[in-house]
Amino acid sequence: MTVLLNKSNYTHDATPTKALARYQPLVDNWTTFVETLSHPLPAVVWTNTLRITPARLKSILEAEGLRPSPLAWNPAAFRLCTAPNFGSRWWFLAGLCHSQEEASLLPVTLLDPQPGERILDMCAAPGGKTAQIALALENRGTVIANDVFINRMRPLRTIIERLGLLNVSATLWDAANYPMLAGGFDRILVDAPCSGEGTFRKNAVLAGAIGVDVSWRYHQKQKALLRKAVALCKAGGRIVYSTCTFAPEENELVIDALLRECGNDLRLLPTELNNFLTAAGIISWKGEALDPRLAMTVRVWPHLNNTSGFFVAVLEKRAGGESPVAPADSVTPLPSPELRDGVIERFGIPTAAIDECTIHQRCSRGLYFVHKDHKPPLKPKPDATGMILIRTSTTPAKLSTAGALLIGQHATRNYIELDAKQRDVYLARKPFAVSPTQTQNCTDTGYTIARYEGIALGIAKLYIESFNVCSLFPKRWAGRAL
Repeated sequence: MTVLLNKSNYTHDATPTKALARYQPLVDNWTTFVETLSHPLPAVVWTNTLRITPARLKSILEAEGLRPSPLAWNPAAFRLCTAPNFGSRWWFLAGLCHSQEEASLLPVTLLDPQPGERILDMCAAPGGKTAQIALALENRGTVIANDVFINRMRPLRTIIERLGLLNVSATLWDAANYPMLAGGFDRILVDAPCSGEGTFRKNAVLAGAIGVDVSWRYHQKQKALLRKAVALCKAGGRIVYSTCTFAPEENELVIDALLRECGNDLRLLPTELNNFLTAAGIISWKGEALDPRLAMTVRVWPHLNNTSGFFVAVLEKRAGGESPVAPADSVTPLPSPELRDGVIERFGIPTAAIDECTIHQRCSRGLYFVHKDHKPPLKPKPDATGMILIRTSTTPAKLSTAGALLIGQHATRNYIELDAKQRDVYLARKPFAVSPTQTQNCTDTGYTIARYEGIALGIAKLYIESFNVCSLFPKRWAGRAL
């Protein structure tokens, strides 16, 4: 979602207590609510189950003293005792997990993506929810990640590469005017741009940039997004609308307006969350009655679960109603099997590891791979589909870092198992020496997969005569938060 700050909208009082005072009648314990806002958010990570089990990730986190505690409602996600610099932790850089605030995990959970579906994330940046959807689809099928701001989409590219996502196409478009030629979608997430009041715990300056006028301006955009989602959704499909704000103008009033517009073609579904405390959506505001079904929406107040604030509504487009008829596009493979097989053969990786993928795009950086059953939109034309597996800008061509993270565990030759000290030096992009024993699976000087405890970290260049290694870990990843 996007939070836009406009200094002309700043209130004179920038304290959360007064900035949010109009919500006091809605909060069960105002004192605890305000106190919670003064504390930092707990760090939460969720497991990349394409690469590791939750149990093994938990052991790795425990070994680093982070005391991971599984979320009661999501055992594959862990709350940590402290917020580490994720960009310096090997398990994060290796794509074993992703960091995301706990409440922001709820919209995709309630979207309930199923393998084989075609799903649109209308306001995808920075990409955490897109990644959740892609994993729920088991790295198959189709996820379309859209956002109108190109700079906000750049983190999504890093997430796709780090986690090894092969079922995502990224588009850059105003979602309220998203083309019907994109085809129909089984499920759509509208994680809408909002005033961001629920993010005070990590962005206190927002206390001076909110107000009723601001929320009403967002209201119009949010209605347009939800209206377009209804048009793009298949009959019988699901739409989840979410914000990280408390404002009824951006939450229940948006849903109320669409329910009135769509009549029987749109209905609210009950939200089912076990072991996570929520409050029901409001059914009246400022003396005006709203649709009583809004009680099925959920409000997440920060003090209930020690999270940020959120609002989520689950909607269903009536089965048997009008569905988009535009067909989806298909991926056209490029005839480059020799190059693909040559790069993969160096590491003795069975071709079965990538049999379900296809080369579909060549650019100056390399060859993009995507799952064979992926169906991108006819319009808008995707900015990228899948991820770069092989880089052709080098001589010879080489497996990309993302490619190494994805399939490096299958390597049977030309890989090096590093110790913990070498691992950290490699991730810092510095040269280091290895022992002859560590090179026993290497055939010659050249590209080598660096691994730690069997987990691929990326690509290196081994000089086998001197047992020296040059790290090729990406400069844009090394030593920084992603």
